[in-house]
Amino acid sequence: MIRSRLGQTFAARRARPEIARTGLGWRLAMAAAGLLAALSVLLTQAPASFADLALSRATQGRVRLAEAAGTIWQGRGRIVFADVVEGGMERAATATIPGVVLPGIFGWRVSPWPLLVGVLDARVEHDSMRQAVLLTGRVGELRATPGTLTLPPVALDRLGSPWNTIRPTGALTLSWDSVTLRSGRFDGRASIELHQAASALTPVRPLGAYRIDVVGSGAQAQVKMNTLSGPLRLEGSGSWDARSGLRFTAEALAEGPERVRLQSLLGLLGRRVGERTIIKIGA
Repeated sequence: MIRSRLGQTFAARRARPEIARTGLGWRLAMAAAGLLAALSVLLTQAPASFADLALSRATQGRVRLAEAAGTIWQGRGRIVFADVVEGGMERAATATIPGVVLPGIFGWRVSPWPLLVGVLDARVEHDSMRQAVLLTGRVGELRATPGTLTLPPVALDRLGSPWNTIRPTGALTLSWDSVTLRSGRFDGRASIELHQAASALTPVRPLGAYRIDVVGSGAQAQVKMNTLSGPLRLEGSGSWDARSGLRFTAEALAEGPERVRLQSLLGLLGRRVGERTIIKIGA
């Protein structure tokens, strides 16, 4: 009888550490599960402002996302070509970001699971787009399907030199074929048309309509500008690369009945050579 009781006592004492260890393991498992649940909620509900941070870092603060709403996986906002100031890239997203705000709302949807293997699968929409643009790629590479973006007249004076001098406005149409961006390289074709162009420096309206074609192949993209219509003729060409930026030279010439009234504007655009004005950007 005594031996039986002693055996039970020893057995109970040996069982206590096992119970303690089992309880500790259970608490650790529950804590880990809670942490994973919290991380899952954070990832699935990450605010759309995270997209602004990513866009800002990818463009050195030059392109931002204002009025962001939704989540990083599905959201909407306004694209801003931001005024770049010291420390501007690190600022948190605000409702209003100084710069050129593109009219209309951009929306996006990102598939999260492909990101686990380093693959991007997303779609971007805009009020003026007939269909969404699909974005795909891997780390260091981005591919976009063809698309067209049409914007009403917008002020372009905050895009830096020489736009801050000319203070132009105009309606923009951007179109592109399938394009690929990778490590500072641009492959594909894109065009920008500026209609109803005007400047705060002259009463002549409109100045004209213009088209810029960009053809990229490898590290350098060729840029060409032509006049579609209007009294202010602009013709030019140049190139762009990630290291040097844009290098562009154009000639401006006034024609028709507005020729005299455009002379003061021509004097501000660049160096006069006879009837023509030479405009250089980054050259």
